[in-house]
Amino acid sequence: MLFAASGTAAAGEPLAELLARARALGSSQGPAAAYELLAAAEDEHIGDIEFDYALGRAALAASRPDRATLAFARVLALDPLHAGALIDTGRAYLALGNAAQARAAFESVLALDPPPGVRDQLLVLLASAGAPPPGRLALRGYVEASAGWTSNANQSPAAAQVFVPAFGANFDLAQQNVAKSDSFLALAGGIDAALPVDGALALIGGAEFLQRWYRHETAFDLGAVGLRGGVAIADEGHLTRAQLVTMRSDLGHDPARETAALSLEHIISLRAAGALSFFAQSGAFRHPLESLRIFDANFLTVGATLQKLGERSSALLGVAAGGEDDTGGNPAGDKRLFAVRAASETRLMPRVSLTALAAWQRARYDQIDPSFLQERDDKRTDLELGLQYALANGLFLRLGLSWTDQRSNIPIYAFTRDEAWLGLRHEFR
Repeated sequence: MLFAASGTAAAGEPLAELLARARALGSSQGPAAAYELLAAAEDEHIGDIEFDYALGRAALAASRPDRATLAFARVLALDPLHAGALIDTGRAYLALGNAAQARAAFESVLALDPPPGVRDQLLVLLASAGAPPPGRLALRGYVEASAGWTSNANQSPAAAQVFVPAFGANFDLAQQNVAKSDSFLALAGGIDAALPVDGALALIGGAEFLQRWYRHETAFDLGAVGLRGGVAIADEGHLTRAQLVTMRSDLGHDPARETAALSLEHIISLRAAGALSFFAQSGAFRHPLESLRIFDANFLTVGATLQKLGERSSALLGVAAGGEDDTGGNPAGDKRLFAVRAASETRLMPRVSLTALAAWQRARYDQIDPSFLQERDDKRTDLELGLQYALANGLFLRLGLSWTDQRSNIPIYAFTRDEAWLGLRHEFR
């Protein structure tokens, strides 16, 4: 069509075609051309959320932040919780030199409890808008109580017998090593703290705890507590964090594992309402009980995540690789790991959101198991769905379903697990 080549708007052109042309024009001729095309159609499509948001994004990309704020304001008038418009409004105010209003826009998105990757991106943008005054402590946290059911409290195989090649015979597993279903109660909580030192540097830290109590299988009750602390350095579009992390976990009310690590992360804010982060963590696993010390190991994990925030949804894709070097005499030897995960959150209604997570990992060991006569090779898949309803400001009712399938060439490490739970979560800041 002739008007497509000229980049002019056609009266009565369907919105979907107009937006597609704007995207193509922006790619071929630059953001200013896309903005001019959409601006020419403003009278016809003004008041449509999809059009106004696209117009605002085009104006911002074309260095017209004044026009962008007007378009985003129309979006927010119809949908006050439109996360993309809130973030881009903050970007526009930053471009106009209005740091106070930019901070207000970014903080309003933080109040919506975005996923961790988006929250990190907002922290970068807040740093660009100017940190809080030095000495002002910022706190955020949550507490959640839940009840649920699991098909496999002890993460064990369903079969009571396994064939052991070294002996050429079947052996009965101890009852505690066969899958057991049970109901449970759980309590979890956490807190994040940041203390700005100057405009770019802040002291950061946090704590988390988790406890799960089973109704019958109390030998598999779980508990964990973790602490972390370090520094964060921010400049325009970047955030770097370094923290020392320590964690202790319990199984059946006995100490199971202690972890100490150094964690490094670098986050880059992307123009298209997203963030790219790179991370590395190195440390050691130690087991207080003598019977578990063969699992002592030093570990290193590196990876990257890409987060994207859309109009009503956000998404995350991450990859990680690493390994554990045996220090306790584990007969399976050293472990090498690769993992990938994807997550999304979609706001179905103003008070209702749907979350989904999928993860896959492969772990390979480098020593031949003396009983099963092969090197252990595990492949694990996790799927999770969650529905969240906002009862009030900071108070959420949450329903979750999950499925785990671990396959292994050594049958005693293979298991499947289904879980369902209902929880009440309170967030505070």
